Amino acid sequence: MMFRPFREGDTFATFQNLVEKTKGEINALENEYVLKASMTELEEYFLDKTTIEPLVLHADKYYIENQSGTKIDVTHDYCRAVFPGERAIVQGTSLDIAIPYEGNRGLWNIRPSTFTLSGYPEIEVRDDTILLTFSFPDDSADSEGLKKQIESQVKSLADAVRNLRVDVENHNKTVRGIIKSTLENKRQKALAATNAVTGLGIPMKRKDAPPAFTVPIKRRKSPMKRPTVPTEKYKPEPVLDDTEYEHILEIMHSMSLVIERSPASFASLDEEAIRTHFLIQLNGHYEGDASGETFNASGKTDILIRVDNRNVFIAECKFWRGPKSFSDAIDQLLGYLSWRDLKCALLIFNKTKDSSKIKEKMHEIMSQRPEHRKTVKHDPDGDSRYIFVKESDPAREIVITTLLFDLPIE
Repeated sequence: MMFRPFREGDTFATFQNLVEKTKGEINALENEYVLKASMTELEEYFLDKTTIEPLVLHADKYYIENQSGTKIDVTHDYCRAVFPGERAIVQGTSLDIAIPYEGNRGLWNIRPSTFTLSGYPEIEVRDDTILLTFSFPDDSADSEGLKKQIESQVKSLADAVRNLRVDVENHNKTVRGIIKSTLENKRQKALAATNAVTGLGIPMKRKDAPPAFTVPIKRRKSPMKRPTVPTEKYKPEPVLDDTEYEHILEIMHSMSLVIERSPASFASLDEEAIRTHFLIQLNGHYEGDASGETFNASGKTDILIRVDNRNVFIAECKFWRGPKSFSDAIDQLLGYLSWRDLKCALLIFNKTKDSSKIKEKMHEIMSQRPEHRKTVKHDPDGDSRYIFVKESDPAREIVITTLLFDLPIE
């Protein structure tokens, strides 16, 4: 069906309505669900619903899809001798010009913030092309004039799509921050409400079934599903503060300077001995309680912070012995997890000369793991950070930072 595009509403009101609807959906989530769900998965789920795929019109790839004969009314053609009251119909040719496009089909209806008052040509919108129709009388065909008409209409549509893309990109840039802050605000309210109810000291009998939800209508090729959560009651757990996590990593980074200044001291050390040097540095910054030091050793390669016999921070120390050994270290690290929100580090010691290639291989392995949900950062010249969620424990977000230390060769 042919219609005039870019006439039903404007981008500002349309996009704002989408954002407000999403915020309302977030605020309507059950408190228990929000407290138990992975914030990263929730953020990506709502971001997927709110992000808009911009239109891309391939204006340089239009083609004639169909050519057919037609009848054309030339009654009002002043170049023809048509007497008043008469109607003149002549034989003509109709051309259907198809232009490929990509993106959200619904955007053809929305007016961009910058637009032309002269309007736009009628089009038919299909799944991956739009159609323009042109016709001319056979007895007065003008190739040059027709070509200019086609190019003019294609250009007007291309300009509108370009303006629309600016609006869409501006929306997509701001929506992540809005969703993140709305989720954080909802979680704080949920936590306050849960603590208030817990403070009453009245037992509550809860349903065994998980909270019901509706899968959203499919809007793109691969819509995300809202993350699932365990059915047991939410219980607040110890969390390592982000500031402290960054400080711990900074201390670990400083060990690279120690290694550089005393290469001979580290050339012959094994993982356990190197781990001891890290422990000394870390415990020099933190006071331990009466039972011992803040950072403790476990097994031969682990550095732990434990609260109530559970780990809130784990660092795994390993030599680089290839991709399989690195994957095994990840499995070992994931097997230690106890709390819902755990921060970890993988310290990899390298005695080869290919540190850049090893960092890329580490990143490849981390990002392809089934537990991977988000790459927080990846610095080819520094460390990388990831968020993992295990399928067997969807409520637990695991933050893993990978660090590579070059060691001298004996």
